[in-house]
Amino acid sequence: MSVPGLAGLGNLPDKLGLMAAAWAAYWLALPKTGGVPMKRDLDPGRMRSFVANFVIVERHDPGRFTWRLAGSAIRELSGIELTGQDGLISRDDEQREKGMIAYNAQLDTPCASWGVVMLRSASGNLVPTEVMVFPLRGDDGTLRFLANTVEPSARDMISGGVPMMEMKLLAWPEHRFVDIGFGLPKLSRGAR
Repeated sequence: MSVPGLAGLGNLPDKLGLMAAAWAAYWLALPKTGGVPMKRDLDPGRMRSFVANFVIVERHDPGRFTWRLAGSAIRELSGIELTGQDGLISRDDEQREKGMIAYNAQLDTPCASWGVVMLRSASGNLVPTEVMVFPLRGDDGTLRFLANTVEPSARDMISGGVPMMEMKLLAWPEHRFVDIGFGLPKLSRGAR
């Protein structure tokens, strides 16, 4: 889906998947406190087109993130209940470090991010997945939540023929930070 209605965002690709576009439009329409919506303003009834593929991660400190919500489609993809778990549980050590850097950058700047992630699903399939991530404020006004859609490209699933396992993030073939009005993170080349 092309993104002309998302002119308030910079650095997006020319086209987004349906869930990413719906989440971005919804996030832009939310009331803002200091340029970023409050988590409490999310209304699942208005998110029906993507709520099953929606996740929220909370930052407790720069080295600790927890899944706060994982929709039913995410539970099916992951093979486990993620809510309450380590927010980087699906990553190996290298991807975990990259994830912490990206999560912190998105909350510290603040900014959004968009990308394509290669996942290995619980059923062993390789799943190219589009993600659209936006920051949210907690009730105290701090930037500490990242909420995103996870849209698997089902037509592109590649059967792995392996037994059930926990989902793993394998790679980010494409990733970009998205300007929401505060600029983009300034990361060293080695941190990307």
